[in-house]
Amino acid sequence: PYNSKAAMTTVQPIDVFSSETLLQINQASSASGPDHSIIKGRHGYTHYVVDGYSTSRKLVILSHGIGTSQRSYQDLVNRLVDSGFSTLRYDFFGHGYSKYDGDMWFDYTPDVFVDQLEDVLDHVTAGDGKYKEQCLTAIVGHSTGALAAIHSVDRWAMEGANERAIPKIVLLAPALWANKPFVAKVADKIPRLMTFLFKNIKLVKNLIGESYIENMDSAFASDESTGTYIYDTKKRSMTDKYRRLFGSVKGVNEHPFLAAGIVGINGHMIRGDLLSGHRKIFLKVLEKSKTDTLFVWGSLDCSVPIKDHVETVRKWEMDHDSLKLTVADGLGHELLCENSDMIADHILPFLQG
Repeated sequence: PYNSKAAMTTVQPIDVFSSETLLQINQASSASGPDHSIIKGRHGYTHYVVDGYSTSRKLVILSHGIGTSQRSYQDLVNRLVDSGFSTLRYDFFGHGYSKYDGDMWFDYTPDVFVDQLEDVLDHVTAGDGKYKEQCLTAIVGHSTGALAAIHSVDRWAMEGANERAIPKIVLLAPALWANKPFVAKVADKIPRLMTFLFKNIKLVKNLIGESYIENMDSAFASDESTGTYIYDTKKRSMTDKYRRLFGSVKGVNEHPFLAAGIVGINGHMIRGDLLSGHRKIFLKVLEKSKTDTLFVWGSLDCSVPIKDHVETVRKWEMDHDSLKLTVADGLGHELLCENSDMIADHILPFLQG
């Protein structure tokens, strides 16, 4: 059941994946992972990576966005470790090397997100391990990962879980609003039917990858006068990456769980009619928790449309001393990929303050 504690155990990749499945993940990801350890928690197997060791006991959790993996944070991790932080990053279920324990076409709800984060955090900081004395300093979340951070603060603040009190969160383009591609909008309206079709009809399932890659066009910042991508090389590189992940490259099989993981998140975490509920939870966090929040938004973000909603966030900032909005000039929704150094320059003073 959700919200119940269970003992976490470290497992070997061979206990989670067949050799064929692991090869398929590695080929689709152009990788030779897993990169670190895998634990068995309440809902499945979570792959996580710990970097650095903070002598000042400062631990930062990094939670990625839909369709990506913990590797999206590598450049930011380097800056954080160089600045004296330990970092803990992990793959969502159905992403990277994390696997849901059961039907991979599952409901990826806020409770599952928080349970997964609880499990990996408790495992890393428990017992007599190297990181048992590390103090949770902040959660940094991008897009869907930012929603996971908000819901974690909400649960832990309401539970009075002092051992997991979060002094700070950094929300990178949080998915509190969403401009979605057509297929995702249709799935919003009839999530159960679309999940059934995605699961059982190969041609329909292929639409998941096609839609995700199509959405890359609006996820990267483009010059408003010329329409050219400001970070064109990085945009093309990421598009090529996702063509591999979704099996669009000849001779490369798709990632075995990614499409299902994306559908589970779209239908039960970022479905259009759920977003207003996330905003209400965020406002409750601002009003009732003691957590300081940095909200970082690309000035050219069209996926979480800044032009339509920035005034709302500015009003929240005026009403709540714990909230600070920072607009990253010239960046889009994929701001970590576009210019990770700029993002580090924005968030490090906040984390160090």
